[in-house]
Amino acid sequence: MKCKILIAGIVVITFVSCGNNTKSTDNKETKDSIKTETTQNDGKIDPFKDFPKDPIIANVGDYVLTPSENWQQDATDKGADKVTFIFYDQKIAATGNEYSKIDFMSKKGVEIPNYMIIPIKAGQTAKKGDIILTWWQSGSGMKRAIVTDASNPNEPIVNYIDIDWNNPAKNSAGIGIGQQSEKIKPNTFQVINNMWEAGTSVAAKDGSSYKLATIVKVSGDKVLTIGFAGKMKVYAKSDCSPIAIKPNVKAGDMVQVPWVGTFKNSKVQKVDAKNGRVFCDNPFSKEPLIIPFGNVTSGLDVK
Repeated sequence: MKCKILIAGIVVITFVSCGNNTKSTDNKETKDSIKTETTQNDGKIDPFKDFPKDPIIANVGDYVLTPSENWQQDATDKGADKVTFIFYDQKIAATGNEYSKIDFMSKKGVEIPNYMIIPIKAGQTAKKGDIILTWWQSGSGMKRAIVTDASNPNEPIVNYIDIDWNNPAKNSAGIGIGQQSEKIKPNTFQVINNMWEAGTSVAAKDGSSYKLATIVKVSGDKVLTIGFAGKMKVYAKSDCSPIAIKPNVKAGDMVQVPWVGTFKNSKVQKVDAKNGRVFCDNPFSKEPLIIPFGNVTSGLDVK
């Protein structure tokens, strides 16, 4: 059950008023102030109170992706727009209809809303060319990756397409972290098969522009996303255009690609299918934009 503060004049049931059918003639300022205090002090992490808390499918001990507990608490207390989020790997301790318990590295058995949890189904296998959802296992943070070697389908070798191809940082072998290959552990990835799945991208209508956003959860007509600079936002599903997991494009095609989180018109230079990247004209530089699979689209009304 969740508490909502509604506009003055609307009577709602809160945690305080559950089971209390007594009619009150108190002035609405007093009632509203009580509701506000109850919502703030109920102790529940709930940064997006209006987003449905649908059940999740996961088993105890499974890996999940979710932001740090302190960020979720800060977002609940201060507002989600005041917080930057990164989704990290954690393990699930118990599942519930609306809230589930997570064993964070710093605190065990923390109850968080199901909409903030992306389950990673155990026992998945992958084949070469698959796009998977995982995390950067020699670093941190949720990432999509493309399978470059599936000799062992339980422990594939991947390239993380959500790390910039030309990222200047290098690994211990002197290879750029955006170009390195890495074997990942079993039960730590989920193959992405369809648009609208967690980890896939949408072009979200935001005012007069379209923003790149990664899906965290879809429920009814609402889409919870994480976008540029780690900002989370709920969009109406009708304002979101899903993007193909693998683009069907070739050199010379006109497309729309994200630049600093906002879609711009561009033209394809070449497609690197092995590493899951599309090289496109950069409207602001002579150097190409190198865009990961899943972030290249067409048909948007971009000026």
